[in-house]
Amino acid sequence: MMLCPVTAVLPTHQRIASTLKTLRVLHECEPRPAEVIVHVDGGAPGLVQAIKDAFPNVRLLTSDRILGPGGGRNRLIASASHELVANFDDDSFPEFPDYFARVMVLAGRFPEVAIFSAASMASERVIEGCHLLAVASGCGCVFRKSWFERTLGFVPLKVGYGMEEVDVSLQLYALGGLVVHDPMLRVLHEHEFTESVSPDEDAAVTMNTALLPFLRYPVWLWPLGVMHVLKRLVLMLGLGKLRGGVLRGLWKMPSYLWTYGKYRKAVPGLVVLRWLRLKREVVCLGKV
Repeated sequence: MMLCPVTAVLPTHQRIASTLKTLRVLHECEPRPAEVIVHVDGGAPGLVQAIKDAFPNVRLLTSDRILGPGGGRNRLIASASHELVANFDDDSFPEFPDYFARVMVLAGRFPEVAIFSAASMASERVIEGCHLLAVASGCGCVFRKSWFERTLGFVPLKVGYGMEEVDVSLQLYALGGLVVHDPMLRVLHEHEFTESVSPDEDAAVTMNTALLPFLRYPVWLWPLGVMHVLKRLVLMLGLGKLRGGVLRGLWKMPSYLWTYGKYRKAVPGLVVLRWLRLKREVVCLGKV
């Protein structure tokens, strides 16, 4: 079995079946990553033992307290032995066995790129060729460890939707680190989507919508952050969901921002504006 110099990482919490499936797919890749590390959040001894029994060669990290997916990824990337760190969720995995061969091709073609972003949705596969992105995919991407170590890392949130990959991508953009999306680098995401989002998730996403500009925008751009929040409220109103978790998120927002204010490090305003413009553009880099 061929190995390539890549560390594959995934944070997980309690989902035994999906975690074991992801690990099985990783071990069936050709070539395989030289190293696989799993972070088990909050202990979960049953999950730890299941991984040990099925995949004894996997490196395990654990934490007694809940760090959240972002906090787990910080530990995973810091522990990685290789420069290229392939990130997955515990319910996402390579679609094709040659995933890591494709990673090595991209690494050779773009030696200074900070993140390679994979395609997990149909809309991410229709544009031909590689192109620049403002925000990397959360469920499948490849970090260059040396670039990631220059950032503040992920803010350790219990629910990171709308914040984790957005924040790190903006931090990297401010440092000159680019995100390149490859429609041929494909992952499957078996997230169990339901018609109703829990009130806790609605509250967290509402608060995270404000947290990103609070932590990364200069004060003179905070009105733009207010506009982001208002845009979300209008969206939720149109969906008939402006209640419950959303209103709770608004109520808790001041204390939430205060709690995570210690992670504030603003990005220059003009850089933020260029990054926001990139979110609306398609910059093609050609086929690889």
